[in-house]
Amino acid sequence: MRECRVLHDRDGRGEFFHVHTEVFGSRVFFEAVQRVGGYTGHGAVNAPVRMAAHRAARQGGDRSAGP
Repeated sequence: MRECRVLHDRDGRGEFFHVHTEVFGSRVFFEAVQRVGGYTGHGAVNAPVRMAAHRAARQGGDRSAGP
């Protein structure tokens, strides 16, 4: 999953998978999520990782250094 840059979260009821695009322009990006089983969260633990990847890309950092 790391090679494909899929973010993941799990709780006692199910799993959450999350992918996102690079930022287009200065603010627009797209994301897709999948909940498996009874996962009811919103993948909040993934937000800092996604934000850091977007920040690094904007600053010319290594885009392959994602999650």
